[in-house]
Amino acid sequence: MSKIEKEFKKMKKQKILIVDDSEMNRELLIDILEEQYDVMEAENGVQAVEILAKDETDFWFLLLDIMMPEMDGFDVLNYINKHYWNDRVVVMMISSDDSPENINRAYSLGAFDYISRPFDPIIVRKRIANTLFLYARQHDLENMVREQFYEQQKNNNLMISILSHIVEFRNGESGMHIQHVKTITELLLKRLVQITDRYSLSEVDISLISVASALHDIGKISIPEEILNKPGGLTKEEFEMMKTHTVIGSKMLSDLPVEQFDSPIVHVAYDICRWHHERYDGKGYPDGRKGEEIPIAAQVVALADVYDALTSERCYKKAFSHEEAVRMISEGKCGVFNPILLQCLNEISNTLKSLYTNTGWGPEIEKVSCRKDKAEDTTLFHEREQNKPSGQPGYMQLLYVDSLTSVYNRRYYKEFIQGSSDMEAIALIDVDNLKQINDDYGQEAGDLVLQRTAQTLLSLIRRNDHLIRYGGDEFLIVFSNMTKHTFETRLEEIRQSFEGLIVDGRPELHISVNIGGVYGTGKQGELFHIVDTMLEHSRSTKKQVTICFLDENEDVQGLFKKKEM
Repeated sequence: MSKIEKEFKKMKKQKILIVDDSEMNRELLIDILEEQYDVMEAENGVQAVEILAKDETDFWFLLLDIMMPEMDGFDVLNYINKHYWNDRVVVMMISSDDSPENINRAYSLGAFDYISRPFDPIIVRKRIANTLFLYARQHDLENMVREQFYEQQKNNNLMISILSHIVEFRNGESGMHIQHVKTITELLLKRLVQITDRYSLSEVDISLISVASALHDIGKISIPEEILNKPGGLTKEEFEMMKTHTVIGSKMLSDLPVEQFDSPIVHVAYDICRWHHERYDGKGYPDGRKGEEIPIAAQVVALADVYDALTSERCYKKAFSHEEAVRMISEGKCGVFNPILLQCLNEISNTLKSLYTNTGWGPEIEKVSCRKDKAEDTTLFHEREQNKPSGQPGYMQLLYVDSLTSVYNRRYYKEFIQGSSDMEAIALIDVDNLKQINDDYGQEAGDLVLQRTAQTLLSLIRRNDHLIRYGGDEFLIVFSNMTKHTFETRLEEIRQSFEGLIVDGRPELHISVNIGGVYGTGKQGELFHIVDTMLEHSRSTKKQVTICFLDENEDVQGLFKKKEM
């Protein structure tokens, strides 16, 4: 049996939601379908949306009327599109009005088929069965195309990351500035398409703009280093020189060979490079564009860039808090922005605050971002900072921070942790269904899971603890000065924090973790061997925490107390 046939077979038992304000029409359809499907009903679009939102893991087939009170069928289709429910909601329109205008509009909004009243039971059953089969086939093909697109995007990401980090080697900004701007840009765009249809941005558009945002300051590669990293304010002449990075960056892209410049991502990057310092009232630079003369990609990246600049420490300024940054932007102290984007910023404020406070975006992590800054508080980083090659801002982040998850990488572990002889408490955590997620939804989904896993773990450890991405799906936590009871409690808190966790609004991405822990002073190599054994035990029991408590008076390889929680 093929993959499509298996999916079709599974879908035959899925739920059907009949959405029609006519009770008689609903009863007719229920009589036709209730033996073969699990049928539910809603008398208007508002009720339909409420039902769909209750359990975002279910696949639904909608029989959707057009003319209804409160929220008509077209409004429901718009809502489904804005909330990216297309992968789990298939819509067949039902209406007595089969005018070409209504049919065309329904199809343009994503409806899969259209049935006119009065209903013929045989036709209704057959059309639903055919639609489900065609959906399964289309879904399979779309997954193949999505995988190909993702592979291309991975290559784009790699090259753009290299180019942008070259710029940041010379620029006095944090090595994480690029990732921050990309993340904020994506959050703003996703909220934007939910609250307005003005810009008609698809998922592909959002991905392209987010990736291209990494090149927003590429023109700074030509700005003299003494201006880029000047600790004080710039003179008028120096500021005019700094402003030229917008024109220089866009010219670098426009001078590419025609076949390269014609690439959509280069076109988007050009708009961002040239106009991300324009302002909505026309008082920006280099061209004094205003309002919608500024491409939406440049508008969004401009806002993301300003927010991260405010909340990050620089050679010339301290970091502002999240609340201060949002207030300054909203009050126009950083220039005038599109009112709709300001609304988006306020509506994603809680998400940004969580990133700022729980995932290392705060100023305490940014202290290694400038050539002229103070050494970082962490002792291991402090020792390395003393030997940092001159002329390389952001050196620590580039070498020791994992580019996908923004936590420490394995190189950091090997150079700073591995040789330690006084470790006390460590935990090894893995995502036990990552391969299945990659297989079912693509590697992009797997990357989202890893990023959310890292963010969640960061929110549960202290500043003096270390979180390291040790392997593909494994994270290592090295705890400092922790009691046995606290260690035990903390690992259980970590396990529980992943129960019911939703990743980026995609409820199909379920995360579960396995945790192995070891408590007791010993050499890193010995402790790591034990914690790895504990993790293997947790994997075999599924979603368990397994801890080894060492007796300090016993040989590490001897007796130990093992506790399963």
